[in-house]
Amino acid sequence: MDTVEIKIEVSCPGQETDEDKTRGSIKINDKVIEPIELTGKETKELTMNVHLEDDTHTLEIEHSYSENSSTALVINKIVIEDIDIGVIAYEGEYRPIYPEPWYSDETEAGRQPKEVVGKERDGSACLFMGWEGTYKLEFSTPLYEWLLQKI
Repeated sequence: MDTVEIKIEVSCPGQETDEDKTRGSIKINDKVIEPIELTGKETKELTMNVHLEDDTHTLEIEHSYSENSSTALVINKIVIEDIDIGVIAYEGEYRPIYPEPWYSDETEAGRQPKEVVGKERDGSACLFMGWEGTYKLEFSTPLYEWLLQKI
């Protein structure tokens, strides 16, 4: 088991006031390792040290609450063991949780919202969580082997 350092920079554009709150969490393999709480247009870099076996893992960044409906939780950067994974982050997927009655109205009007955003199909859209929902990225350890497969 190795200790892996993960840094994630998140921000919250679109806030109407400096007091608006946005919350979420960072999980590895379904276990919460760091809460996210942003106020206003704040940007934060969260650093976590996680003990991981050599295996496949799932990094999840959850956008669970926003006071303001025009708010988004944006993933600016993911750094694992001092390596900015850059465009590899676009291989993740974002699954929005659409609010009602908006979702039903869109569906009835023939504009089916995407159930999954990302997986290399939507540019940076998977890193922009405008609705509450979850971003997921699978990675494996040892990290250098996973990175070599991605290069």
